[in-house]
Amino acid sequence: MKLVKSVQRAISVLFVVTQSEEPLGLSEIARRIGLDKATVLRLLATLEDSKLVQKDPINKNYSGGANLSRLSNSWRNDIRQVCGPYLRALSQVVNETVCLNCPRDLERICIESLPAQNQELTVVPNIGTANPIYAGASGKVLMAYMSPQEADRVIEMTNLKPVTDIGITDRKLLLKHLELVRERGFDYSIGDVTVGASALAAPIFGTDQQIVAALTVRGPEIRMTESKMKQLAPSIIKFADDISAELGFTNLDRLKTG
Repeated sequence: MKLVKSVQRAISVLFVVTQSEEPLGLSEIARRIGLDKATVLRLLATLEDSKLVQKDPINKNYSGGANLSRLSNSWRNDIRQVCGPYLRALSQVVNETVCLNCPRDLERICIESLPAQNQELTVVPNIGTANPIYAGASGKVLMAYMSPQEADRVIEMTNLKPVTDIGITDRKLLLKHLELVRERGFDYSIGDVTVGASALAAPIFGTDQQIVAALTVRGPEIRMTESKMKQLAPSIIKFADDISAELGFTNLDRLKTG
């Protein structure tokens, strides 16, 4: 099938702008994708008209536009559909609440939550619940596979303000913990976000080799002890790997960043 070159170029421009940690000028965007400035300017004007990028009126640099959230919401619906069967299957294996958490700037947001069946005492986050991305097993899994620059930005902008009294507040300790998460491929926490609640999480990757979500099992500390979570870890890693493969991720060796 013949591809539409202008659409390919527009997508390349959108990727360059949205994946940059700071707004970019026309010359830099053109340099990164290897096109002349006149062509890139036309593509940017088209994207700007659709509110997928926006131009700073003062310095003329470009960043992501307001309508990116509409694409993001569509993507979240897609990933929920892909993950649905795996979440239901994992729920049967662990008999605890199973969640899907996605990064959202300095937060991570719960986009799916399946309550534990046949358990009187459960821990069930509402869909849409947001927590600091550095807090809890889900957040630390997401942070572990960020670029070092992204992780530094999170630390600098949040000062690692703890959600509960046991949260990690020291930069060096957090970075050391994230290295451990990458080494073992999962993380667990007890009382880091909710006192008396435990969480076990593993990373889900997409086609661009970037982390897209954390697969999480949550339950009361009385059932989900440290030893129990270590016992469940191979299962959640296997399910997360299967989801990653379904999303097009081809390198199932754990990615190490930093």
